[in-house]
Amino acid sequence: MNLLLKIILPVLVLIGCIFVSKKMVETEPEARRRGAPPSIQSVEAETLKLSSFPISLDSQGTVEPAQATTLVPEVAGSVVTVSKNLVPGGRFAEGDILVELDKRDFEIALTQANANLAQAQAALQQEQAQAEVSKREWESLRGNQQASALTLRKPQVAAARANVRSASAQVERAQLDLDRAVMVAPYDGIVLEANVDQGQFVNRGTAIGRIYSLAAVDVRLPLSSRQVSWLNIDSADKTEVTLRATIGITEHEWDGRIERIEGFDAGSQQLNVIARINNPETVSTSPLRVGQYVNARIAATTLNDVFVIPRAALRAENEVVLVTEESKIVRQPVDVAWGDSSVVAVTGGLEPGAVLVTTPLGTVVNDTPVRAIIDGVAPPPAKRGQGNGQGQGKGQRGENTGQGPNGKQDGERRGEGGKQPKQDRT
Repeated sequence: MNLLLKIILPVLVLIGCIFVSKKMVETEPEARRRGAPPSIQSVEAETLKLSSFPISLDSQGTVEPAQATTLVPEVAGSVVTVSKNLVPGGRFAEGDILVELDKRDFEIALTQANANLAQAQAALQQEQAQAEVSKREWESLRGNQQASALTLRKPQVAAARANVRSASAQVERAQLDLDRAVMVAPYDGIVLEANVDQGQFVNRGTAIGRIYSLAAVDVRLPLSSRQVSWLNIDSADKTEVTLRATIGITEHEWDGRIERIEGFDAGSQQLNVIARINNPETVSTSPLRVGQYVNARIAATTLNDVFVIPRAALRAENEVVLVTEESKIVRQPVDVAWGDSSVVAVTGGLEPGAVLVTTPLGTVVNDTPVRAIIDGVAPPPAKRGQGNGQGQGKGQRGENTGQGPNGKQDGERRGEGGKQPKQDRT
């Protein structure tokens, strides 16, 4: 009997320990797994309001002289003097002598013309004296009769007067040729080309150089058909133009106006307008030079009562993203009237007071919650344990209300956010 107890008792104790251990494992409290809080994206946004938007038309062109002159001698001769400034890029003032030809031939011609004029004048005086003598003789012999024009030598006097006028014209021509032997600058300007040297014989009508005036320069600016629709052609000559160019690392600006409209180019179907800048040497800190490439901005019509938004906020050229009162984003199609590289003007699809997302977003799904920083003001931080208005509530540890048939607790978890499902045991 003692031997039997020594054998059975340890077995019963072992079975009891196993049963108790199993029971303890089955009835242990379950640990709740708390999910990670939802990730809410932060975006920059601004409140929309109506405003005015001055349209600016962008174009580009090359600076050209408003007044250019080709130097062409009006007489032939040998070059005896060439100005030291008559070189490409050389500057000169109005009245400066640029080229001087040999004057001796022209001085001789002027002397001969003056001699011919003196002879013609003497002949006229002689004919006038003879006509006066003939008149007196006729009156003394036949005072009551009318004398003929030939008797009074009127044709001879008229011919002598004509010879005087012809000789006088020859003098003027000889003097003009003498003056033309010296080519004088007609204005303040710069030399573009020079093709003459001292000692060279030049013929009449041969181009020997090209100069342009410093008073003004022009820029031909092409505009597309869409740009032309915003340009008031009737008052184009009053339209302001701003030219920009980068010289070195500094950007310079020059102000001008539209001078005229040339018309549409048959090949490109673009309208060419001419911008004029007066005093290009002094209108800015840097001179505007002929041949320089510049960008232009032309002031056009002003749009009133539009929404001006950053171009970065525009999606697919006709869509924006708005923030609703529930802090959710929605896509909104809009009507874009005009835009440039930085902003666009919207005429339809938006209302004053709407909140526009200015942060560039990738894929946008409607009703996605966001944390919007509106007009630079961040929203207040959410309270501890609360969501962002999406129906999340504070959870509380539930109470055990009973046990199932397998011994597990089928407690009901109650919380302010509603009934939550039982989590897997960790």
